[in-house]
Amino acid sequence: MLIRRPRLFERDGDLDRRGDLPLPLVCLIREPGANGFLLTLDRALAAKIPKSPHVLATPADAAKHQDAVLPLLHALHEKLRGGQFGRTSFKRFDHYELAHHLTAVGLTPKQVKFDRPIEGVLRSWGRHRMFGAADELVDKAGDRAQLLMASTKFVGRLFGLYWGRDRVPGLGRERRWFMRQPYMVPRHSSDFFSFAERLTGDRRDSENPEQLRKLLVHAFLEDLRVAYRRTRAGFFPRRHALRRTTYVPVLLNDVDPAGWELLRLVNEVRNETGELDPLLFVTASAEFPAEMAQPSTPMTPNVAEEAFSTWKGRLPRRRQLLAEDARYLFVSLPASAPEGTALPGRDRHAWEVESGEKPRREPWLARRGIGEMLTVVVLLAALAWPARSWWQHWQADCAFFDAAAEGIATKVVPIDGQDQCVGYSDNAGQVFGKNPRLRLAQENVFAQNAEAARLHESSPNRSYFSLVYFAGLTFNESLPASEHSVAEELEGLVIRQRDLNRANTGNEPLLRIVVANGGRKMQDAHAVARDLLVPLFDADPTILAVIGLERSVSQTEKAIAVLGEHGITTLGTSLTKVGLDKLSPLYFQLAPDNDMQAELLWMYAQKIEATKVTVYSSGESDAYVSSLVKAVQAKSAEPGKVVSDDWWRSAPVLSQVCLDGTDRRTEIAFYAGREDEFGEFVRVLRNNCKTLTTLPGIVADDAVSRFVAHTPGRTASEFSGVSMAYVGMGASVVLAGASCVAGKHEALAQLKAFCSGYRALREEHSTKLTGDDKPVAPWPGERVGGLYDTASLFGDVVKKLRPDGGPAPHRAAVAQRLREQPFEAASGRIDFRDDRIANNRSLAILKLQDIHDITGPQGIPTCELMIARSQRSGPTEVRDCPAQG
Repeated sequence: MLIRRPRLFERDGDLDRRGDLPLPLVCLIREPGANGFLLTLDRALAAKIPKSPHVLATPADAAKHQDAVLPLLHALHEKLRGGQFGRTSFKRFDHYELAHHLTAVGLTPKQVKFDRPIEGVLRSWGRHRMFGAADELVDKAGDRAQLLMASTKFVGRLFGLYWGRDRVPGLGRERRWFMRQPYMVPRHSSDFFSFAERLTGDRRDSENPEQLRKLLVHAFLEDLRVAYRRTRAGFFPRRHALRRTTYVPVLLNDVDPAGWELLRLVNEVRNETGELDPLLFVTASAEFPAEMAQPSTPMTPNVAEEAFSTWKGRLPRRRQLLAEDARYLFVSLPASAPEGTALPGRDRHAWEVESGEKPRREPWLARRGIGEMLTVVVLLAALAWPARSWWQHWQADCAFFDAAAEGIATKVVPIDGQDQCVGYSDNAGQVFGKNPRLRLAQENVFAQNAEAARLHESSPNRSYFSLVYFAGLTFNESLPASEHSVAEELEGLVIRQRDLNRANTGNEPLLRIVVANGGRKMQDAHAVARDLLVPLFDADPTILAVIGLERSVSQTEKAIAVLGEHGITTLGTSLTKVGLDKLSPLYFQLAPDNDMQAELLWMYAQKIEATKVTVYSSGESDAYVSSLVKAVQAKSAEPGKVVSDDWWRSAPVLSQVCLDGTDRRTEIAFYAGREDEFGEFVRVLRNNCKTLTTLPGIVADDAVSRFVAHTPGRTASEFSGVSMAYVGMGASVVLAGASCVAGKHEALAQLKAFCSGYRALREEHSTKLTGDDKPVAPWPGERVGGLYDTASLFGDVVKKLRPDGGPAPHRAAVAQRLREQPFEAASGRIDFRDDRIANNRSLAILKLQDIHDITGPQGIPTCELMIARSQRSGPTEVRDCPAQG
């Protein structure tokens, strides 16, 4: 019963306390014939608790350590120390072993005034042997090194640097304990070194031997307390101590005067310190201790349990009085009953209970493997979200580890059932999308960013500004055409970056492009703008505006609004929905809006004397399409008679166009929809047409320029021989044609510079792209020119605001400057003085003779009609088409 250790929060009713209990010094007073009890008990303990520390000692064991101050105590130390009890063995007795070691040390005389021989003794005893090795190195270094060390210590003392003077690496815990424990009055010593000197053999004779012995006993018990301490810092559990479910039985057989002396010291140390320890002494002797003045009467074994309870009840008062027998519990030990003799009922019951008792198993959490398993489970649970996030990022080609780097901020969002990587990046740590041409364009942009940073570092006087290109850069299989159109826009930025980011160009500004992705069809544009781009602008004053914005959808509109609320200029390069300027006072639009596109359609219909115009739109809710259809109906000479069909619903009728034999060449089928449905629209329209001469004239909106830019979309066999016209927003660039692709154009200086850069880019494409990803059109894409002009516009503004170089101008100054001056661009003049919507720019109907085959000079679009508005709300006038290159 006594060897069982209570649980951590188990309550004892007799002492009204939880956890560990004070243990008695159980003294068995043998009756004649009871000599072998402790030997039998030792064997029983070995069988019942083989892995719990327990020892049997006799006076013969103590005789082996006569050099020790307390030979029997040292014998117990030798028996308990080691690994014979498995995981519960005591491997360290730091306090006792240090004290015992010092009692046998003889100090060498001082060599110099401030020499402390005890310091060398303690350092050699320290667990960290590297300090001893350092001392050896100093000794080998000679007198100069020793003089340096002595001088350092002397100077430290002069300046009052006493902290650490008695600290020894590896003995911090022991130093604190020795200087705080009560025996030998540590405060009589100036420091730990002085106290340690008092323990050595040379100084022991000057000390109180009783105090020294109590110090050794206290140190021995302290080491056991440390091993049994179940918490660290009062609440952190210590697993190896929680595994100790039994106390440490120490069996002392044939107790002699030295044994009684040890018990007396243990009794007094426990009374005087009030600290608990796990040592359970069980002794056997024939007589009471001689020095005990009034020995207690031993209890008989059959009332031992009540005697223990009575002992606990008396203990608080007795230990307060420092009674010499406060911790003793005397029990008489009768002789063994003759074999075959029946035990009395109570004794028999006690043995039956004892035989059925087993040591308490260690707590579940402290068992081997359980804690490790729980740790693994917790780690796995903690890593589950990062692992899932990493997997999502990997699946979506989204930076995970690089996202923490400067210049990248990404997240994975589900769009149309597919995880897509959205966010922004200015370096190759994150490249959006999978299309080779699109990725190459971004890599070229990022390479130019690195070049701009390098040039700015070497020439800090050059203005360094940034633009955020914001578009949908991740797509699914239903939007292959968009990949090439976005790649065209990035290529336009690359061309302008290469013009600007060159050495030896005076004070020309340097351009950095941050590529931002709003997801497929810009479906996460609002969240990206609000959560990622706004903080980016707040942190980086060199960023002047957001450009691109790609699609007139509700998410793009919300993005424009939230950016405007934070004072950020936005410039839509291909947006055409009417009224976008109302979303933000800082919104600018490079392309004419849908009102101008509707006027262009009706003026074209009048020019070719079309007998009928049918507007075919998509049934999807799309702000761009709705705005365009509404504008076409409003601009019609007879608004109520415009036919507008959802071509999906009217597909059966649309496919019957050629069956009635009617010649429809004078009619116009105007496609007002997105590029991803245009190919299917043409297939349905010519489904039953054996010849193409009876088809109505196909005219498509500006969105179909993406279809034109995508080679695989045009080269399907169904499109062979089919001609089409579409609205072009950069006719001057497209019509520059083959001469521009060859890098030659004499019409405009701006177009000449553009064509030179475009030629180098096409040559690069020929070596780095293959198959359908390689652009083959014999003209520059209009979106290449549009973004080239946008970057040139901001570069021109920065140069005018910072003619002598210097930091990037304030965004407000840039926005104001955009309203004050026109800019001559490759695709025509950009002028926002009258309106932030560039309706004064040219808009053209471009015609392809054969969608399927655009190779060669005959494949270049021809300009059918070009218009522009003369001034704000002024008349729309027909302009001459530019010369074709």
